[in-house]
Amino acid sequence: MTALFKSPTLQKELEQNGFVKVPLLSKVEVAELMTAYQSVALEHEKINIPYITTSHSNNSNLITFVDNVLQKVMAPAINNYLINYNLLFGNYLIKIPGNASETSPHQDITFVDESKFTSVNIWVALQDTNRENGCMYFLKGSHNLMPTLRPTHSYPWPYEKVTDEIKQRVEAFPAKAGEAFIFNHAIIHGSYSNSSTQPRIAAVMAAYNKEAELLHYYLPEGEKNNLQKYKMTKDAFLYFVKSQPPAKGIFLKQTYFEFKQLSQKQFISLTKERKGISNLVNSVSEFFKRDEL
Repeated sequence: MTALFKSPTLQKELEQNGFVKVPLLSKVEVAELMTAYQSVALEHEKINIPYITTSHSNNSNLITFVDNVLQKVMAPAINNYLINYNLLFGNYLIKIPGNASETSPHQDITFVDESKFTSVNIWVALQDTNRENGCMYFLKGSHNLMPTLRPTHSYPWPYEKVTDEIKQRVEAFPAKAGEAFIFNHAIIHGSYSNSSTQPRIAAVMAAYNKEAELLHYYLPEGEKNNLQKYKMTKDAFLYFVKSQPPAKGIFLKQTYFEFKQLSQKQFISLTKERKGISNLVNSVSEFFKRDEL
């Protein structure tokens, strides 16, 4: 796997656990991003859902503005850690107070050929986060459980039948303002509901190996197995409208892909020996066959 981190220690941690926690932004940089957020807070919060990202707006002007702000502040800090990479796009993340603001266990969509390359999110806290206001949680090593493709916008997630078991095994990771989690898009993660009285604000930027081709997989509504594969650019993602095929993506082909779902027994079998998790992929290769896409 092509390395993303300058530090071999952090690279090993990313490969084993699926994420690392690092000090990313100074107090001054955090304040700059919070001030910028206040200028667009109404544009975000009028979306009126419990967990808001800038991309939910489907407003290319707002998305581009936020991306430019985040790139200006976050890019130099990210460069202290990563090597031979490209940055993709940035979003503000707003968790509104209320039980409905929980982000359930999930994996992010597929951006690259994960048999060769890695794509990550750089998620940075702009306020101190904890269980009360909705900190992050991860299932360590879950990016190695099995290979799969993760399209938009709705598909049979392999772990849908075992979300209760996942919640019992995840670990909570509070963060101080300016601290960041750099995590593989394939790791199972989420965040707790915000039971405080104020919105929880964070920011995120995606990155990937420079040599990798950007991809997007789309499952049309009503289809169960016929995946559409697109070649993408940053511009194509900035103008991407949720629940629609990427208008600026280049269609490559449509291929049959069989989505399998783990039973409770299979999930427990896969996770009971975490130290040997990298070898467990082979044990399910027959059950989870991946088409050459």
